[in-house]
Amino acid sequence: MELKQLAIRELLKESDDAPAQISDRGGIIPVTEPMARQLFDTLYTAFSRRSSLTHGAFNKENEDSFPFISAFEAFTKNEWDESNFEQLTDKSMAQLMMAINSPSAHTAYGGYVLFALYSSDRYDFLLVALVRDKSSIIFDNNLKPTEVMEVNLDQLHQAMRINISTFRKQQDSYLSFIGSKEKGEITHYFSSAFGCTDVTPSKKSTGELIRAARDFCNQHDLAEKKDAVVEDVVSYLERQKSEREPANLNDIENLFDAYIPPEQAETAAGTFGKFANKGPYNVSQEFQPHTSTINRFAKVRVKSDNWNLELAKRSFGTLGSNQAIEFDEENGRVVINRLPSKVVNQLREILEQED
Repeated sequence: MELKQLAIRELLKESDDAPAQISDRGGIIPVTEPMARQLFDTLYTAFSRRSSLTHGAFNKENEDSFPFISAFEAFTKNEWDESNFEQLTDKSMAQLMMAINSPSAHTAYGGYVLFALYSSDRYDFLLVALVRDKSSIIFDNNLKPTEVMEVNLDQLHQAMRINISTFRKQQDSYLSFIGSKEKGEITHYFSSAFGCTDVTPSKKSTGELIRAARDFCNQHDLAEKKDAVVEDVVSYLERQKSEREPANLNDIENLFDAYIPPEQAETAAGTFGKFANKGPYNVSQEFQPHTSTINRFAKVRVKSDNWNLELAKRSFGTLGSNQAIEFDEENGRVVINRLPSKVVNQLREILEQED
């Protein structure tokens, strides 16, 4: 990844009734600074490991009410130098201050707002995050415990990422937000400040993607290949999740095209992305795979009083299916085939210890 611009600003609001203010401290941080890259890497990791992201797009129908949208559009059309980046951060801070001062967000607090402009693979991104201080303890020269305050970069209270490349192509769901388990309008002030009012949870996108994959197969004479297609989709989601990368409909569309027979290529190839992106599925163009939803489709977990069994669905089948694990319903048993030698040795050792 290439870090292009970095800025740190401060939004002051210390109590429910106190008005928010923008601190004079902070500004552009040269990316050549020794700690700049470390700060960005920590921030990126904290954002990437969250699976509760929501996704959406700018509110284009009411763009005049959200000045950040026009400011961001202007920024993407100009040189990404320090001057233009600083202007964008100024506009962002002004919008955040207005949003947090709204009656619905009166219990929200301020913090440090970090802006990072970077490139990863073939995409450009803008990442904005709100972090706060946390109390910690150090020992002084006399080994006396002393309280200090440090920035808690691992805990993102609010964060947003814009896929600039996807935005330029006018594709949906180029905005990603960290969701919140709290209830009430307080959780929406951050996304509202940036003009995003239509968001799709990553959990919903992950589940709806699987449903869209099955329906697409049924509608395009791929029913016999449906299980294999779904397995490939789930494997892709697992891989993206493990690599802390978002899933993208373009990648999944390429996966589907490999299954489409030549006689249907002219009409069906390159169509899955639009199929999944529109209703009734409304899968985000880009989203963070949701862990528990992936596991629901990828794994089977069963247990009894004295044993537990967890297996990949792709390895499971009925008796005679030649799968690694077969279910013999008539005799009420599970047959495990082709045990690895390591497992055989472990089981043998257990029996020998009992003897």
